Amino acid sequence: MKNLYQYLSPINVALSDLLLDPNNPRFSELGEEVRPIPEGRFAEEKVQRTAFDKMKTPAFDVQELRDTIRALGFLQMDRLVIRPWKGGVAEGVQKYVVIEGNRRVTAIRWLLDLHSEGKETLSEAQLNNMQILECLLLDDKNAPDTAQIILPGLRHVSGIKEWGPYQKAKAVFALRETGMSPQEVAQSLGLSTRAANTAYRCFMALEQMKADEEFGEYAEPKMYSYFEEIFKKRNVKDWLGWDENSYKFGNESSLIEFYSWIVPGSDEEEAKLPKAVNIRELSTFIDDPAAVSIFRSKDGSLSRALARYELDHPADWFPQIAAAVGAIRSLTPDKLRHLDGASIQSLTELREAVEQALEDRSKLLA
Repeated sequence: MKNLYQYLSPINVALSDLLLDPNNPRFSELGEEVRPIPEGRFAEEKVQRTAFDKMKTPAFDVQELRDTIRALGFLQMDRLVIRPWKGGVAEGVQKYVVIEGNRRVTAIRWLLDLHSEGKETLSEAQLNNMQILECLLLDDKNAPDTAQIILPGLRHVSGIKEWGPYQKAKAVFALRETGMSPQEVAQSLGLSTRAANTAYRCFMALEQMKADEEFGEYAEPKMYSYFEEIFKKRNVKDWLGWDENSYKFGNESSLIEFYSWIVPGSDEEEAKLPKAVNIRELSTFIDDPAAVSIFRSKDGSLSRALARYELDHPADWFPQIAAAVGAIRSLTPDKLRHLDGASIQSLTELREAVEQALEDRSKLLA
């Protein structure tokens, strides 16, 4: 890897000459597929307004940053990282695209908008503080192509206002595609090699789902967490036939069935596995044919499949039940009087789980 510092030079730029990146990888957090906007259109008012509005959504916590700047002023401790806009000049002035610092630029512009609308009143000193920003200009003609991934990645993969898991994985994938080794990718983004490799596997698994003719349209970034859970459970990963050489699941019949479990039914029925964490429960019985058969059935559910599994494997769960009974019986009147809200909630959930288990057992026996 090349030392990137040699491609960065300090520069002061007017806020009005900065362009938000409309292809910001953060936008995939909103559950949408990011479709690259041509570089030449970056400076268009509608394009910039759309990027600005997206950045203001709660997912990016810009409001909190805006309020901090209002209280303390804009502290230029970390410089923005920018590059020249390839679209030329706009209004006779060179424009720059923000590589790292889109949240900060959005927060400042949001605050200035509120001031112009009369909803905030900023002093002249505060206004002047936000007009000229200290930046680092990337020499993108000579810097390696990976620079525009590594520079924001160093800050957001493992640092301030972390990217979501899917964005991290996308950065790992993009760097791997340039020919960087797994170790180099991990070091570039401040991750362990193990974490970077897992992110790469999850990204490739989601890409495989995107390519499926029937279920590809459902392969949104929010589905990424399902694959994170799969790679934590060896038996589920093996059931799907993960191949470390091709970075794909090879058991096609199991894979299609799995997709059908995480996607809502045709009649808008809730998915059999509505949450990614349900993979943990699936891993309990995925190797048990009887329990899996119940789960596959039209009225099958996780609770019913688990109930069947537990009937056939009492040794796996009975000691834990016995321990819970013993713990509850040990509660003295004084302890019961002083239970906090979390403890009461846990007891309530335990009662509901027991009632559900007994109800499912009755249905199974019937």
